[in-house]
Amino acid sequence: MRAKQPWRGFTLVELLVVIAIIGILVGLLLPAVQAAREAARRMQCQNNLKQLSLASHNHEAAMKVLPAAYRAQSIGGAPGYFDLWGTLALLTPYLEQSNVYNAIDLRQTMYQLVPPYGIQSPLAVQTRVPSFLCPSDKGEAVCRDVYGIVGDLAPTNYSFCMGTGTTRGRTGWLGSPWDADGTFYAQSRTRITDIHDGSSNTIAASERILGEGPESTVLSNRSELRPQTMYVNPGAETSVANCQSSLRVNFNQRRMYTWVAGEPRCTSYNHFYSPNDRNNADCVANFTGSDPLTRSSAHGLSTARSRHTSGVNASYCDGSVRMVSDSIELAVWQSLATRSGGEVIQSDN
Repeated sequence: MRAKQPWRGFTLVELLVVIAIIGILVGLLLPAVQAAREAARRMQCQNNLKQLSLASHNHEAAMKVLPAAYRAQSIGGAPGYFDLWGTLALLTPYLEQSNVYNAIDLRQTMYQLVPPYGIQSPLAVQTRVPSFLCPSDKGEAVCRDVYGIVGDLAPTNYSFCMGTGTTRGRTGWLGSPWDADGTFYAQSRTRITDIHDGSSNTIAASERILGEGPESTVLSNRSELRPQTMYVNPGAETSVANCQSSLRVNFNQRRMYTWVAGEPRCTSYNHFYSPNDRNNADCVANFTGSDPLTRSSAHGLSTARSRHTSGVNASYCDGSVRMVSDSIELAVWQSLATRSGGEVIQSDN
């Protein structure tokens, strides 16, 4: 009768080797899985932007003009900044969001004309539209219980391009939102045929990250003004220098806090800075003077920013969508913002 062989288990060394191999495999595969997931999120973001660009074409077909960056006419003698329904609000019927559009009363100003200046159409303001959010951002509400709204306001990651951000022919001054050099601006009535630089060479919309951080937080120095913070408030001066040297404070409504508003805190932006600029913080200026060309609730210097790696997605006026690298030359980036700048990009050859 054969002797029974004793059972032999794993030695400690063998177990450690197996664990080490598994750890190496996880270390190799996890970045690939994360990269694949981010690629899928980036493609979804690009699709969202494409739908916005196509919806603007449908708006032009129906209304004979592209939508404005925001409506800002003076109503009843009140300053124009009370009526700020933005591009996304105007595009909802062309994005299969008719129920949301029907909840917006465009006959009214966005803000009430009397204290406490509450936001009108609260149901629409609180309705989250998935296609207005980039899946690479956290997608959380960044503002709540303000302007008479109880609860969260629905944010967005997408903004429409107003141009280079400065006054045409006047260096060092913030551009008027009523006379910008981009395709979308306050009260604009641009048509595709007005884009003389070519619709495939002109950016219509891009993305921006949601604001975060405590409200009214004073930062110790300018280097701490990262893209995650909300715009800073430079007061009533219109110069670029004043905007750039403004108070180091998180404003009370953080960047992109609602998709219905067209102001540069939300769904309009410019190309004064490079995309994802890490050296300059976005800034906003509140102008309430008597000059109607400078009356706006908020405009300043605000560029495209994203949570993607090394660039931002941008939709062009012809409906195409491309990733724009953070390293793009500023002059080229700004030329893509103008509708009729006549810029010529020289070949390297």
